Amino acid sequence: MAQPNSDHPVYIESVLNQKVKMLFSGIIFSITISAFLGLVLVVVQQPIIPLTTSLSWYGTLMSVVILRLILFNKWQSKDAKPKHDQKRWLQYFRFSVLITGIIWGVGGVVMMPEGNISHQAFVSFTIGGLAAGAMASLSVDRISVTAFVLPTLFPHIIFLFQQGESISLGMSSMLLLFTLFVFLSAKKTGETFLENAKLHIQALENESRLRMMLDFSPIAASIIDITNQEVVFANKSYTGLIENKYESAIGITPRRYYANKVEYDDAVKIIERGEQITNQLVELNFDGAQKITKWVLASYLQIDYHSKQMMLGWFYDITDRKVMEEHTQHLAHHDPLTGLPNRILFRERLHLAISMAERDKYSLALMFIDLDEFKPINDTYGHDVGDAVLLECAARIRACLRKPDSVARLGGDEFVVLLHKVSNEQTALQVGEKILKSLQSSMKIEGVKVSVGASIGVALYPLNSTEDDELLNCADSAMYDAKKNGRNIVKLFQSAHE
Repeated sequence: MAQPNSDHPVYIESVLNQKVKMLFSGIIFSITISAFLGLVLVVVQQPIIPLTTSLSWYGTLMSVVILRLILFNKWQSKDAKPKHDQKRWLQYFRFSVLITGIIWGVGGVVMMPEGNISHQAFVSFTIGGLAAGAMASLSVDRISVTAFVLPTLFPHIIFLFQQGESISLGMSSMLLLFTLFVFLSAKKTGETFLENAKLHIQALENESRLRMMLDFSPIAASIIDITNQEVVFANKSYTGLIENKYESAIGITPRRYYANKVEYDDAVKIIERGEQITNQLVELNFDGAQKITKWVLASYLQIDYHSKQMMLGWFYDITDRKVMEEHTQHLAHHDPLTGLPNRILFRERLHLAISMAERDKYSLALMFIDLDEFKPINDTYGHDVGDAVLLECAARIRACLRKPDSVARLGGDEFVVLLHKVSNEQTALQVGEKILKSLQSSMKIEGVKVSVGASIGVALYPLNSTEDDELLNCADSAMYDAKKNGRNIVKLFQSAHE
């Protein structure tokens, strides 16, 4: 990543903005300390400094304090500090600091008693401490440091030097060295500020590039605060994914959309450990006028954003692909006309049902249903009517069954029914008769009144067979016996020797 150019106007403006903000943010603390130290100085020196002198000086100091407070309030007003005025505000600040330094420089002379070493030392200590404190709050701007420290310390240093006494000369020398130390420290602090400002600008530029990249990404992306799990940034694709507006997307918790909340919690724990998640299949649910389900491939990683550790999420919407896969899977196991299970799925269900029945020791019944008089209807009225008849027959058969039972279409006009937990063969026959009666009722299809019947063969597990293929053959054989015996009847399977 390229380093920001210190001569670039954007860099200069950004550093100026940060400098002005830091200087003005410390005004309240500075003027409070200045007013308090001035009051302490007046009180301590009151026994040996004329009251009129002390009060005049302190009154002048407080006037400057009030003016600086007014300046701060003006700067703090949003309407008073457009970006192009930052340089002007910096000049105002420097001038106010200069005036304050001059007032303290005067105080360092007029509040100095002659011949009283302890009180002179107190004034020197106060002036030196004030300068040190100013260095800490003004060091981001060398001109401000100079504007305050020089007017504050130099009059006092010169006064002490003119006293000619060894102690006074020693104190002036120490203050002079202290002044040099203040400027060196301010220079070091200022360089640190510029370096931090450069890093801050670089971080902002990196964030800006990241936001721009994400904004133009066709893949949904969001940045989530790990601390409170709220979205702090979302691109247009993300708002489209969650079907929300940008303003509403900021501040939401993505966990609310996860169908599996634990899955989201586990993902957050992984990211907090500094690891990454790539292409995790996630089901998202959205509540609105109707419930919407979407499928995404979610990827997460930890990033630095707004000087905090946050979580960047990419979400590739594969809902259409998932729906197509499910549709393809459905077609592979279901009859395209009636939507009933086809032969493949039914055989899987039958195999599973026999395993469960063997384990729990109960009986099953398998019915093979072949429609009677369907071919003449199909030949006479066409395939559209024939298909409609098959749909109606499928619905009627399904309506005769319990929830655990299932029906499948094997092809043509053949259906097969699996009954769970059948107590005896009579129960199976009763269900068969119910289905037969339902199918024999006339139906009106596209203005045509038609009727069909059915030949139904019934085989029982484990009475007739314990193997799924053989059980199907038994039911099929019973169905053919029903056709041979006049059709439109229900026939139980009977072995050849019975």
